[in-house]
Amino acid sequence: MSKVQICNRALSTYLGVGRINSLDEETPAAEQCNLHYDDTVKSLLEMDEWIFAAGRKVLAEVTNDRPDEWAYKYSNPSNMLLIRWVNEPETARMLMLQDKSPDSDREMIEGFIYSDVQYAACEYTKLVSDPTIFPQYFADAVSAALAGHMAMPLTESLSRASNASKVAEQRLENAMVMNERQSPPAPSRYLPDWTTERGVI
Repeated sequence: MSKVQICNRALSTYLGVGRINSLDEETPAAEQCNLHYDDTVKSLLEMDEWIFAAGRKVLAEVTNDRPDEWAYKYSNPSNMLLIRWVNEPETARMLMLQDKSPDSDREMIEGFIYSDVQYAACEYTKLVSDPTIFPQYFADAVSAALAGHMAMPLTESLSRASNASKVAEQRLENAMVMNERQSPPAPSRYLPDWTTERGVI
């Protein structure tokens, strides 16, 4: 689905206020879509560990300016929204096989990760901006959440706004269930063969 299609689903299916042909239109509907779309997508990406938004990378080490506190300093992946874990790959693999968290102690400041782990890798949620990458269940959740944000400004109806919020919650729950069903078993969820593959995964 395109960005306009996602917005039109919010406008027509969930709010019943018509459609737009372009986000550049000088209409209240287009203005509301532009106002809320990006924040809505970002918010939903933060809600779960979506399979389609998973990123994996061996982190790039940079000069450590806090050696008394941390052993290593790494740059954040450029398209990272949220960190899921940071650790040495084989250590992370072993922890997951034991059904334990693969994460390690770390600190994030201004685009950098401080850690005591050498050769650290990172699993993270990417800030996915291309809507053609969204699975249908996630696009549905975006449309419903977008409708919830736009309901009052466009309809001035408390009942429509309340209904839109309830539908948004249902669509998000459905999306999370679908995402979980597509997730591989926990021990193999995050790591490929790190002994043969380095860098961006």
